[in-house]
Amino acid sequence: MVLVDFDDTLVETAPAFHQARDALFSRLAEEGFSEEESFRIHHDQVEPELLAIFGMGPFRLEPSFRDTYVRLCASVGRTPDQAVADECGTLGRDIMGHPTLMPGSLEALGALVATHPTVIYSQASHPDYQMKRIQEAGVAELVPDHRIRITHHKSRETFLEALQHFGVKEPGQSVMIGNSLRSDINPALEAGARAILVEPYEMWHYDKVAPVSDDFLRFTTFPEAVEHFLSGGA
Repeated sequence: MVLVDFDDTLVETAPAFHQARDALFSRLAEEGFSEEESFRIHHDQVEPELLAIFGMGPFRLEPSFRDTYVRLCASVGRTPDQAVADECGTLGRDIMGHPTLMPGSLEALGALVATHPTVIYSQASHPDYQMKRIQEAGVAELVPDHRIRITHHKSRETFLEALQHFGVKEPGQSVMIGNSLRSDINPALEAGARAILVEPYEMWHYDKVAPVSDDFLRFTTFPEAVEHFLSGGA
């Protein structure tokens, strides 16, 4: 069985996050805060706290962007301007749009589904929202809903639970294809499965971890990974 990640494997997600964050830092610069200080407050203080509350996904961005501004003001003893706080929050909320497919991803997924049992294995704090995105992207037309599994947090344990749910008794009979070392590659390797990394265009800071082993393949795009896999190379 092949398990396929969704965000930044089949659809572009990280670029929208990065563009929104860059827009936030630009707006904060207009308020007199340096990009270095904005990044420090956002990355080191706000994001760890809100990830614990809201989890992965876009729902944390509006409060995260707003709180970054409020904390920057507190750090210099300034009273936050409510209009600016609202503007920062809007920059985070606006990324919740229609998912953008990566070139060739649906065609490659179709080729994979035609030859191997395939599951979409995704991570999200709001499963209903994530399922809607998967459907809007056209993925559900190739992979039926009962072959889509959305977990709150990807780990070795949830990976094994997914395999058990789909009747895979031996992890070595499965392959995980995804873009995240932390969430896709390491849990699969720790479970005894094979893994293929679709190398991200820009790795999110949360994903900057070492692989638990080097026993996995790397490709630049999902279609390249599928082509290699279907040729018997994985």
